[in-house]
Amino acid sequence: MSQRPKQAPTSWAAYERGRASSFDSLNSVPENEPQTSFSPSTPPRYEYGRGSSQDDDEDGPRLRRKSSLGKKFDSLRQMGGPNSIDNFAKSFQRAAGFREITPIRRNSVTIQDGQDEETGAPSQSTSKAPDRSLLRRQLQDYDLSSQNETAVQEGTDAPTEQSRLLPVTSQRSLKSTSDSIATDLRLPSVLGTSYGSISSRLTVTARQRASILIQAQEEASKRALQHPEEFQDEPQRFLEREVLPDGEVIERTVGESTVPMTIFNSINVLIGVGILALPLGIRYAGWVLGLIFLTLAALSTCYTAKLLAKCLDTNSASTTYGDIAFLALGSWGRNFVEALFILELTAANVALVILFGDSMNSLFPAIGVTDWKIIISLGLIPLNFVPFKMLSISSVIGIFCCFGIIAIVFADGLIKPHAPGSLREVAKTYAFPENWRTIPLSLGLFMAPWGGHSVFPAVYKDMRHPHKYGRALRYTYFFTYGLDLSMAVLGYLMFGDGVRDEVTSNILRSTAYPHALSAIIVVLIGIIPITKIPLSNRPMMDTLNKKFYIDLRQMDPKARMHSEKSLKHRAARGVIGILTNLLQLGIAIGFPDFDSIMALMGSGLCFTICIILPVSFYLKIFNAESAVDTIERVLGWILVAVCVVLAVLGTVFAILPKEKIGISS
Repeated sequence: MSQRPKQAPTSWAAYERGRASSFDSLNSVPENEPQTSFSPSTPPRYEYGRGSSQDDDEDGPRLRRKSSLGKKFDSLRQMGGPNSIDNFAKSFQRAAGFREITPIRRNSVTIQDGQDEETGAPSQSTSKAPDRSLLRRQLQDYDLSSQNETAVQEGTDAPTEQSRLLPVTSQRSLKSTSDSIATDLRLPSVLGTSYGSISSRLTVTARQRASILIQAQEEASKRALQHPEEFQDEPQRFLEREVLPDGEVIERTVGESTVPMTIFNSINVLIGVGILALPLGIRYAGWVLGLIFLTLAALSTCYTAKLLAKCLDTNSASTTYGDIAFLALGSWGRNFVEALFILELTAANVALVILFGDSMNSLFPAIGVTDWKIIISLGLIPLNFVPFKMLSISSVIGIFCCFGIIAIVFADGLIKPHAPGSLREVAKTYAFPENWRTIPLSLGLFMAPWGGHSVFPAVYKDMRHPHKYGRALRYTYFFTYGLDLSMAVLGYLMFGDGVRDEVTSNILRSTAYPHALSAIIVVLIGIIPITKIPLSNRPMMDTLNKKFYIDLRQMDPKARMHSEKSLKHRAARGVIGILTNLLQLGIAIGFPDFDSIMALMGSGLCFTICIILPVSFYLKIFNAESAVDTIERVLGWILVAVCVVLAVLGTVFAILPKEKIGISS
C-alpha cells in the first residue's frame, strides 16, 4: 500500500494538530485566518520573543501563535453564527451610531460589478453585468430635445437651488425618472423591496428629490473608493445590485443585523427613564383612560414606524429620517426635522439631569439638588469629546439599569407589608381621575416612552432581511409595552394618589425599605445619565459643527489637517461641546419638575416626530391616487388632525403652572 507522504509543519496551528494536512486542506489553517502559501525562495519565519537575537525580516511573513485562552475567548464570541456576541456588539454599535440628523454620506460604498462582495477585490468571473443601474444608463443616453425641455418646464416644478447645482445629466433625471421605472402602481406592500432606483409610486416632486439623493450617494461612493483611509472609523454600507430578467435593476442597502439584533437595538431605543413617570400618568388619567392612552400610543407609534420603512423603500439612497423629510418637503423640511431632533435630545438630557439630582439628593440630603445637577453636568463635559465607539458600547448599560430599577421597585413592593408603597396592601386607586384637568398633562407622559423614531430608519437599513422588519417591530413593541405596563401598574398600586413624578422618589424618601436596595437604585439611576447624555449630545454637536463648517468628516484630507491644527476651529468645537451641557444645566435648574419636562417632550415633540410627521410624510410622498387606498388616506389625515389637537393641548397644560391645573406641589 502506498503511504501518503507527510508534509513538514509550516505554522503553529499545524504543530497543535499533530501534523500539517496535505493537498491544501483547510484544516491546516486556523479558523477565520487567511490561508498562506510559502514558496521555496521565501521560507516562513517565526516571531521570537523580545529577548531573541534573531533579526526581523520585514519582507517575510511573521506568524504569531495565539494563546489558548485567547482562542477560547474568540470561540465564545463567535458562538451562535450570525447571532454571535461579537455580531451583536457590532450591530448595537451601528444602531447607536445616530451621529446626526442629516448625514454626510461618507459611508456608502457601491459594490462594482466584477468585485467580490466581501473584500471588494476583483473577482475571477469573466461574466460582467451592466456596471450601472437601469436608471443611470437611461439618464446618460437620454437626448434632451426641445420638446422634452418644454415638457420638463410644464410638467415639473421650477428648478430649485439644488437642481441648478447638479450636472446636466442630473437635471435631465428630474423628468426622465418617471420613464425609467416600472409603471405598475399596484405594487405589493412588502418591506425591504425597492422597485428600481426610484419607486413609481412617488410623486413627480418626490422623484426629483430622490434623484438628488441618489446623485449624492453616488458621489459619496466614489469618494469612499478613491480615499478609503478617510472612512476607516465609520461603518460601511454596501449596495447590492440585482438585475431582473425583464431588465429592471433593483438596488438595496445590504445590512448585517438579524431579527434578534434588530429587536435588541429597538428595545434599547425605546426603554428609557420615561418609564418612571408612567405611574403618575395613570394617576392623572385614572385606570380606564390611562390604560387606553398607553395602548393607543403603542399601537399608533408601531404603525408609523412601519410607514417610515415604506418611505425608505421608495429609493435606494434614503437612509435617515431627514431623507424622508427631504423627499416630502424639501430642504426646509429637513431643517425643520433637525431642529425638532435637537429639541428632543435636549429635553431628554434635561430629564436625565433632573432625575440624577433628585435621586442623589434623596440619598444624600446634605448636598442640594442644584448642586448635584451642577456636578453631573460639568462632570460629563469631557465625555463629549471621547471617541464615539466607546460611547456607543457603554450605552447598552442603560438597558440593564432600567431593568434593575423595575426589579427593585417590584421587590420593595413585596417586602413592605402595609400601604403606602406595598403590593401586599395596595393603595387606594381610582378608575377615573378626581381632577379631570390633569388628563391633558397625562398625554405627554404616555407618549414620552415611545420616542424612538429618529433611530428606527438606521435600525431598518441595517437589517439583513428587511422584509422581517414588521415581525421585529411586533416583538419589540410587545415586550416594551409589557414592561411599561408593568411599571405603570406597579407604581400606581403601591402609592396611589401619593405617587410622585418619579416613582423612585417615593422609594428613596421612605425609610421602610431596605437601605441596600435604595442605594442600588441610586447607583443605577446615576449610571444612566453617564451613559446616555454624552451619546445624545453627539448628534447635536455634529449637526452644529456641520452648520458652522467645522465638522472634520465633511472635509477633504488637506482641509481636515488644517482644521485639526487650527486653534480657532478646535476652540469652536470645544465651545459647542461645553455649551451643550451648560444649556441643559440651565434648563434643568429653571424647570426642575421631572414630570413637566417629560410631559412637554411627549406632547410637543414625540407626538410630532412619532405620529404627525411620519403619517404626513407618507401621505405626501405617495400622493398618487392609486398609491394609497382612500380609506387609509382618510384615516391617516384623521389621525394627524387628532394628534395635532392632543399635542397642542398637552403642550399648553405642560407649560401652565400646576397650581392653575389644581395639582398641589
